[in-house]
Amino acid sequence: MVSLLPLLLLAPALCAAQGKAASTGSAPVAAAARGVAPQTGATGATGATGATGAAAATLPLQPAGEIALLLPLKSADFQAAADTLRLGFMTARERDGDKISVTIRATDASGENIMLEYDAAVRAGAKVVVGPLTRSGVAALAASGRVNVPTLALNYPEPQANMPEKLYGFGLSIELEARQVALQAWIDGIKDVLAVTAASPLARRASLAFSESFRALGGNITESIEFTPASELAQLKLIVAQSGADGIFLAADVEQARQVRPFLSASLPTYATSLVYSGRNDALANVDLNGIRFVEMPWLVQPNHPAVMSYPRFDSIAPELQRFYALGVDAFRLASELVRNRTGITLDGVTGKLALLRGTVEREAVAAQFRDGAAVALSPSR
Repeated sequence: MVSLLPLLLLAPALCAAQGKAASTGSAPVAAAARGVAPQTGATGATGATGATGAAAATLPLQPAGEIALLLPLKSADFQAAADTLRLGFMTARERDGDKISVTIRATDASGENIMLEYDAAVRAGAKVVVGPLTRSGVAALAASGRVNVPTLALNYPEPQANMPEKLYGFGLSIELEARQVALQAWIDGIKDVLAVTAASPLARRASLAFSESFRALGGNITESIEFTPASELAQLKLIVAQSGADGIFLAADVEQARQVRPFLSASLPTYATSLVYSGRNDALANVDLNGIRFVEMPWLVQPNHPAVMSYPRFDSIAPELQRFYALGVDAFRLASELVRNRTGITLDGVTGKLALLRGTVEREAVAAQFRDGAAVALSPSR
């Protein structure tokens, strides 16, 4: 990657856990979804069984449900996301599977506590475990050698990690989205792409996944530019003009995209992941985002989608948390299939088209574009 340092005066410090919703004060919410996860201790929770990391190595048995839902409800950083996911999960249960019993187990964000609760759920007789939510938690489970029942993790471990038998990754992977965007750009006839990347771990992961996939398809990354709020962005216009690119990939969250987009060419097709969409449609605030093509879940851009219309929408849920509600809905639908010992699972879900393949749930999101400040689905309602 070609950095704009010193050309664009890169700031010396980076936010190690910056996520999609950082501008709204909910960076940990985005971190839980995308896998940039700080470690925290227990803060306490109500309405769920659980134990802190200081508990004994073996927990007392709790009443068993066919599904054990393992969430970081005791983590201050992840509690809002976990609560919202729980709401979506239980809402789907009431609509689709009220005969399936569910036990909710609260954890903090530590691998030790997560494994304690996981082992307790299995000993109690759970047929399927759903969770953990954080990337570090999934990594701890994957490396434990203790996955004994079908387990639907709500995130993915590091790419090089091996997923043991019966452990399936499902979540809002930024890498999967970036690969889908790369394929879409290639199908659109784009051959040479300029990658413009915010200086954050999440944006870098998106940019790397896009670049690897686009090159594998036969495309060319003409240049990779990284920027921060301290960068001299005016110089980007010259870099774009001289790049020879016929398209741009923008790896940035909504605030970062608003900052840099005016300095990119409006005549070149610009692609991004769902990082670029806050969930809020605003003609004024999003004016600089108009024309950007990205991918998003049906829950946020296809109100007439059959699955989306099937579940109640709670307006009290903040836009940046709506993705977790949708993730909870589809997590229950997948888990209920696992309870029934079904294989070759495919779903037309509220988070996208889902297929359980080779130890992971592949998710195909919906192509969308900003028009008049609103995210509009480009594909027909399914």
